[in-house]
Amino acid sequence: MIYKRRIHFYETDAQGIVHHSNYFRLFEEARGEFLRSIGMPYSKLREEGYEVVLLEAYCQFREPILYDQEVNVEINLTEMDRYFFYFNYHVWVEGKIKAIGKTKHCFIKRAKIVSIPQKLRDLLADSISKIPL
Repeated sequence: MIYKRRIHFYETDAQGIVHHSNYFRLFEEARGEFLRSIGMPYSKLREEGYEVVLLEAYCQFREPILYDQEVNVEINLTEMDRYFFYFNYHVWVEGKIKAIGKTKHCFIKRAKIVSIPQKLRDLLADSISKIPL
């Protein structure tokens, strides 16, 4: 799935470059849209008592992204087991890779890690791609 949006001025630093912390926001936005696209938005998960927790996050910054550029965040679910699932991200502008990232997640319910709900596991299983970073 590809998530697209334009960079806002407040996301940049004094040099006019996207601040490093905002790449993780882009990843989160793309993840939210990914879950929505498979019919399981965060709001629905929360209604069922689940929270999606970020356990690990990595980003390699290759080239700067500037104010007002349109970014494309390609998100791929790459792995899933009983408790954990992993995403890879490619951030690009005008066909050029600007950053790559990875995240690891789990579900919690009542403050405890739980197995990925079967309904979501089935939806996610159809979305797994084997694209290495």
